[in-house]
Formats: sequence, structure tokens, C-alpha cells
Amino acid sequence: MKKLFYFLTAMFLIMGAMAQNPGDTIVVQTFDYSMTYGQAWGPPRDTIAHFPNNPNLTFEKIIMSYSMRCKNGLVNTSGGNNIACGEWDYNCHTYIHDSTRIDSIMHKTPSHTITGLATSLYYSSVPVYNYFYTLDSLGSIVLDSIVTDADTIVEFGISAFPGTLNHDVIDTLSTSFYWQPYSYTYDTSGNIIAIDTVTISGMITINDLVYYKRYPMAFQIMSFVTPYGIGLDLGPNGKTWYFDVTDYAPVFKGPKRITVSGGGEWQEDMDIKFLFIVGTPTRNVLEMQQVWRPQEHGYNTIMTNNAFEPRNVLIHPYASAYKLRTTITGHGQEGEFIPRNHYLNIDGGAQEYIWPVWTECAENPIYPQGGTWIYDRAGWCPGQASDVREDDITQLVTPGQIHNIDYGVSSAAGNSNYWVSSQLVSYGEPNHSLDASIIDILSPTNQILHVRTNPICSKPKITIQNTGNTPLTSLQIEYWVNGATSHEMYQWNGNLNFLEKEEVELPDPASLWSNIAASNNLFHTKIALPNNASDQYSFNNVMSSSFESAPTYPNTFALWFQTNSGVVNSLTQVSESSWEFFDSNGNSIYSSGDLISNTQFRDTLTFNNGCYIFKVTDTDDDGFDFWANNDGGGMARFREIGASWLKSFDGDFGRFIHHEFRVEDALANSEINTLDFTIFPNPATNEIIITGDFTNLSKLILTDNLGRIVSTINVEKNNTTHKIDIRNLAKGIYFISIDNKVIEKVVKQ
Repeated sequence: MKKLFYFLTAMFLIMGAMAQNPGDTIVVQTFDYSMTYGQAWGPPRDTIAHFPNNPNLTFEKIIMSYSMRCKNGLVNTSGGNNIACGEWDYNCHTYIHDSTRIDSIMHKTPSHTITGLATSLYYSSVPVYNYFYTLDSLGSIVLDSIVTDADTIVEFGISAFPGTLNHDVIDTLSTSFYWQPYSYTYDTSGNIIAIDTVTISGMITINDLVYYKRYPMAFQIMSFVTPYGIGLDLGPNGKTWYFDVTDYAPVFKGPKRITVSGGGEWQEDMDIKFLFIVGTPTRNVLEMQQVWRPQEHGYNTIMTNNAFEPRNVLIHPYASAYKLRTTITGHGQEGEFIPRNHYLNIDGGAQEYIWPVWTECAENPIYPQGGTWIYDRAGWCPGQASDVREDDITQLVTPGQIHNIDYGVSSAAGNSNYWVSSQLVSYGEPNHSLDASIIDILSPTNQILHVRTNPICSKPKITIQNTGNTPLTSLQIEYWVNGATSHEMYQWNGNLNFLEKEEVELPDPASLWSNIAASNNLFHTKIALPNNASDQYSFNNVMSSSFESAPTYPNTFALWFQTNSGVVNSLTQVSESSWEFFDSNGNSIYSSGDLISNTQFRDTLTFNNGCYIFKVTDTDDDGFDFWANNDGGGMARFREIGASWLKSFDGDFGRFIHHEFRVEDALANSEINTLDFTIFPNPATNEIIITGDFTNLSKLILTDNLGRIVSTINVEKNNTTHKIDIRNLAKGIYFISIDNKVIEKVVKQ
């Protein structure tokens, strides 16, 4: 049985006394929502965390749980960065510090300083005179001479301390006094009439001296940008992202300093945990090496190799695979909003890896935000993690040898600054010959990364990965909802090499959803028989996700759709926005076709019982109600015939709306079990009466068609009649559940 061991940072030292088995999870808490608030742009969040350090304990994965909540669960309605969710988007970098390793930052200084000059200099070691013609008191011309001022030349050198945490020191090697080797002759009016070169004793050339400042190594394990906070509601518990940080396994050992900085570290409440899943990793991480200390620099500094300069790196002698892991984000007006090509180069010559640093933001799962959240940016979007690029360089390097690694930007202009973090990861051989794993449930799930396409009533989607070194060609996938006794089975066939992934869409027979509850649903999936053989590692074969049920609408309802003034073509006035309905097999049921801008459409639609997907697409990626354009506003709503709104969609949606729903006869019973109850009246206006045997039951729940609980009644076990007051509820469809089992659908008139 899997177990979870939960440790606060101060308590973690006791863990050695506990036994952990494969599949168990050790949780190390660092920051939590209760921490005293700092100010935006205040000092970093800073703590010491005690991570597992048992040499006999290995971890299949290390997962970072990253939660963010508007302060005290409030909503910012007035602006500012120190209430609720802050108004502006700021960097929010998380670091793990390792004082046993050394980061260095290159600096340059001139080899000499010369009074009055900053370039190469010819000099004379003997005094030099200038000559002046003057008139004496009798009017005769007299030649006079004056010795010129000597220049002070200071020569510098570097005392280097590689392998230590000491900064290199700039030493003064000598101070000399020399004269420029030029003699000037002036006429009586002070004009130069002759320049003579005297004997040149030598020349001073000013070069750049390279030196390094050193610090305890700080690995940037997460680059995040806070969302625009005005009007943003992250809910009372906030939103949680999960990130795989297993590559940093060599660093996550023993006591380590964890910091969060960048400007946005105190804008929102923050809860950061690290989940250590006990077991065997896909392959051992032998080393995590920092190539450059994470920094931000202007493009000129980068292009002249005054930052992120080419570096010689010793390749781990016993590794079998090597990967560069790089995060680049652009800042400044031109750096943020203009795509540029960046590159990584191994040992000079042609650039092996070149790519545009650019992220499309109109599908951001944190939406809408109180700012320009839809604008594409260089490597990041407000309210989400920055992009991480991974490049396998195994074929370009030799174990135990030194290789030169260089990063650069191909071109830039204006105010373009780039934040760069890059590490070299060294791996051992794969630990399994034949192994498949489930790495994500895309739907159904409540995970914030997939909120755009959830909840669902159609085909579940999961992501599988080949985590063995034998090509994966077949797999048995089992899946079910809640405690269903009958499970669905699917046979996957394909061809995945080591570490390759594939999204798998699973069939959705009616039996899959027959066990769904009003709330607290769980989707389970399990894989087996890779290549029709035994899986060598079973602990990565099972995954579950919590999810909300899709809403239910009547067979006939009206779609009210209003286009704004945004057009694809100004001559035809065709709107940027359009809509379409699909069944669960992807067949188009209804489609808007091209719509005219600034027009309201009302369509009455009839559906058979089943699951459907409503999709709205905006070709300009700005929805139909975005504050920072001149397109005006639009709308999309479902309305029950002769009744109230069933669903209103937020118009500030960016690229698309994906909304799944069930359709059932409005007055049909939806009995999912055999409990013997009578429910009346139906439809109802003021109250619903439920009669039956409540002896072994505990709770009555009324939910709306979106799955939201609107009323809860604790059962009186000796009472055979219970009532639910619905006078203050909106007209529409509701569901009655007893102990999370839906027994009937009712209509409020």
C-alpha cells in the first residue's frame, strides 16, 4: 500500500527512523500560505529545508508542488501589488542553493588605467617639453619651454582563486609616470605650429583582464511569472501546479537553502512542497552541473560574450547520456514582445541548436487576467511557468573530456534583456529494459494545466511514456470512475522509443460514466502487459485524478451569440469569432459558419441524449470581450427555453472556449442506483420532498447543472421525509444525491 510521509522542514531529521517502501511519498514543506507577508519587490522568501539524505533510499521522481493564492483568498478590485493578487506580472524564481558547489560570474576590467586616456599609448620615459613663442617687453620674439605633465599609468593583475568561494582579486602591479612622446610648438597667438615626435620608449596596450566572482551555487528550479491580478480569483485554496524536478536529484539532499525572488515573491500567498516518490528512477541522475549562474543581461552584453561567455565543461566520465536544460525569458519592450533566435553551441563551428524563444499566451489556463495576458511573449506568459528547453547532446560529447558550451542570441535591438538559466544533466543507463508509465491524465481532471478542456463527458485522455530501453509497441490500458466494479479496457498499439511519449484517447462507452457522483469524483487508470509481456516496474503503472462532472442541459435550448467588431476581412465584415457543436466522436452537429461582425444571433438547438462539445474559436486570439483593443464586446450564452440562462461564457477567453456537457430529457429520472425513494413535486417551485428509508444514510445534497453544491442536509435517520427549500434558487435543472449517489434530476420552475 502506498503511504505518504509529511514533514515540515524542521521535523524532517526524524525521517531516518521510518521505513519507506516503493510507491510511498515523502513530502517536504518549505513555504506555506501562513507566512508573514512581505512587500512586492521586497527581500526574497528564504528558508532552510531538510531533504532526504539516506544513501539507501532512491526516488522514482521528485515533484515540486507549487501553489499560489490571492492573499487571504481575496480579489483585487482596486489595483496595487500588496493586496489579494498583485496588479502586475513579475518574475518569481525559485532556487535551491548548494554551498558545496560553486557558481561563478565572469567580469572584465582594463589591464591599465592611464590619466586622460583609455586606449593604447606610446610613451617616453624621459620628460617631454612643449615650446612657446612669446614677446618680451621690448617686443622681441623669445622661445620658452615648459615640461609637460606626466601621465599616471597603473597596471593591474588578477589573483585568481578557482575552486573556492573567494572572489578573484584585482591587484595593482605597478604605478608609473610616463610622458606622451609628442612635443608641441605654439606661436605667439597660442596656435600649434609644429608637432615633433620625441624618442619613444615603449607602448602600453590596454587589454581586458578576466576575473570571476564566486557564490554558493543557486540552481533555478522554477521560473514563474505572476498573473495580472486585478479581478483575478484563484479561489480560497488557490491553484496548484506540479513540476518534475527529478533532474535536480543530486542537489535535493540534506539541508538546503530554498529562496524565491525576482519581484513577485510576495505578491500572492505561496505554498511550495517537494514530493519524493520512493522507488527506482527511469535512469539515475549522476550529476547536475550549472553552466552559467542564472542572470539577466542586455543583448549587447550577450552578443559580445561579456555574459554567458563560452565555457569549458568537464563531461561526467561514467554517464551514458547528457542533456542541456535551458530556460530563457525576454524582458524590456523589445525583448519581451519580439521573437528572437537563440542558440546553444558545442565546441564552436555550426550552431547545433537554434530556436525562436517565443510563447503563445492566448491558451493560458489562468484566465481572464486584469492585464494584457493574451499577448505572446519571449519564453513566458503571465500566470504560468516559463518554457524549459531540453537538448540531448550525448552524440556531441565524450565522457571524461572537456567540451566548450556557448549560448547566444542571433540578433536583437532596443531594450532587449534576457534571463538565462542553463544546466548540464548527466544520466546513467536506463534502469529498466521493458517498462511503460503513465505520466499524466489530461482529462478528466481538475489540474490547472488542463482546465481549458475540462470538465468532460467524452473520451478520457492520458499520456503514456516508454521508460524502458526496449521499444514499446503495445500496452493494455484499464480505466474506470470511482469505485466501479466493471472496468473499461483498451489495447494501445504504436511504437515508442526510450522516453518518447504519446497522448492516448480512450473510448467512452456509457458504462464508463454510469458510476459518476455529484461531487468528489475520481478517474483511475492502470497499464499492463507492455509488448504483451511483464512490466519490470509496476509502481508507475497506476494514476488517479479528481474531477468535476460535466454540466447537464435539456434536449432543447437556445444559443445566444453576439459578435464584436473584430473582423477577418474588413471588406466582407466576417467576424473573427465562430462556434461549432460536436458529439463525443468528433462529428460536427451544428456550426455557425462565417458570422457577420457586430451582430446578435439566436439559434434554438435540439440534441439527442448524450455528450456534446461546444467550441468557440477567435482567429485573432483576443476573445470577443478584451479590454485592450477596439473591438467592443460580444457574448455566448445558453438559455433554457422559456426560462433562465443555463450558462454564460466569459468573453475574455483568448483563443478558444471548450465546453462539454450532457443532454438528457428535462423530466426524465436519472436513477443510478436501486435506492427506493419518492421525490415530488417535479417540477417544483418552493420545495422538494424526499420520502424513503434513511436509516443507513447520512447526507442529502442538491447540486446545480454545473455540479456546484447549492444545498446540503444532514439526514435524520428516524425520519422518513426530508425537505429541501428551493425558493431562493434560480430556475433550472438540479440533481438530488444521497451520499454522493445521484438519484434524480429535478426542475425548479
